[in-house]
Amino acid sequence: RSSSDLVIKIRGILRRNLGKKIKVGHLGTLDPLATGVLGVAVGSATKLFDYFLTKRKTYVAECVLGKETDTLDSAGKVIAEKEPVSVSDEEMIEALSSFVGEITQMPPRYSAKSIDGVRAYRLALKGIEPELKPCKVTIFSIDLLERVSDTSIRFRVCCSGGTYIRSLCRDIGAKLGYPAYMSGLVREENGAMHLKDSVRLEEIEKDISRGFISLEQFGLSLEKANFSEDLRKKIENGTKQEVALSDGLVSVSIGGKFYGIGVVKERELSIVARDI
Repeated sequence: RSSSDLVIKIRGILRRNLGKKIKVGHLGTLDPLATGVLGVAVGSATKLFDYFLTKRKTYVAECVLGKETDTLDSAGKVIAEKEPVSVSDEEMIEALSSFVGEITQMPPRYSAKSIDGVRAYRLALKGIEPELKPCKVTIFSIDLLERVSDTSIRFRVCCSGGTYIRSLCRDIGAKLGYPAYMSGLVREENGAMHLKDSVRLEEIEKDISRGFISLEQFGLSLEKANFSEDLRKKIENGTKQEVALSDGLVSVSIGGKFYGIGVVKERELSIVARDI
């Protein structure tokens, strides 16, 4: 399933159970062949997309040396081959470590990158080479977990939003002198969301309360901003409030009761999401 397929499925589940159409969206695409955390937002919480898009993410990936595919994963056609000789653990670790920090990577041809309003993968499917541009991303940490085989490794990487792990696998192979592709991927963390707290779609179908948290619960991990009742009307009318808080998301209360999630930019706060 694609991320969009899951969103459509959840939208249908909610509509059947609640009797009304509710806006649903994912908080960052997950590759079709990947498993793990896919954040889904409901109602006004979909406005938090940009926040999650930029948050750091953690993945466990498998990388195979010796072949490269056009999709950079196991679903694609092989476009390059080179029989790898023995690569030591030390060489693997050195290659992985070289990617820590800010790096420049070329996104995959088959990706959701927008090219003049058209997704790159749509162009690639039509046989059109998308004009992709290199982008800067940050690798906070990357660790070798195990040698799956002589030509395959499993590693954990913590990275900035926008990082393509398929591209990273290709570049790790190039660092070692071989073509390479991603053979497996699990997203363990996406911002404040963790795999250990996730539920399967089948569980949501049985009980829609499973896997969802309120904006108030989400706000427990954020900075707090509390306003008096006399400011309620101004806040509800969209008037920005001056606050002594750092830029980012905050939990907003009015008169001591939770109101919604706000965003602070240059000491001005505005509301971006409220519970449905």
